[in-house]
Amino acid sequence: MDKQVDQLLLKVHEQNLPAADWEQVLRSLVHIASIEFNESHNEDDIITDALDREQVESTYVGLGLAVPHARVQGLQRAGVYVAFSRDGIPWPAEEAHLIVLLIVPWENPELHLQLLSRIVRWRKNLTEAELYALAESPERVEALLSTELEV
Repeated sequence: MDKQVDQLLLKVHEQNLPAADWEQVLRSLVHIASIEFNESHNEDDIITDALDREQVESTYVGLGLAVPHARVQGLQRAGVYVAFSRDGIPWPAEEAHLIVLLIVPWENPELHLQLLSRIVRWRKNLTEAELYALAESPERVEALLSTELEV
């Protein structure tokens, strides 16, 4: 895999989020991402891109999973940020329990699609019991998702 994946940031944000507005969750994850990246990328631009994508088509992909995503000009590496809500977050299409924010370099659309498909495949392989068990262990989420994404 390319250098951008080798340096992928994977961060489990907060387990068992209280039920909130999907936009609040998205903004919270983008805020954490902007701090983690420690680069000069504008947080508002990332939020705008992610919200624009949501307006075109919901990033809820099924099985309780929403994968909001943004492609950012000049970004040096990709980032994956995970949040979980046992109660569910009302997403525009359905209720999401697992929210995975994907931020990738604009210049690498192939990486964007590759990571997106791997995240969806990873979720499809989890049973409901396994999904809820993950809520108790951020370390386990990181380990499982890191393996799937080959970080």
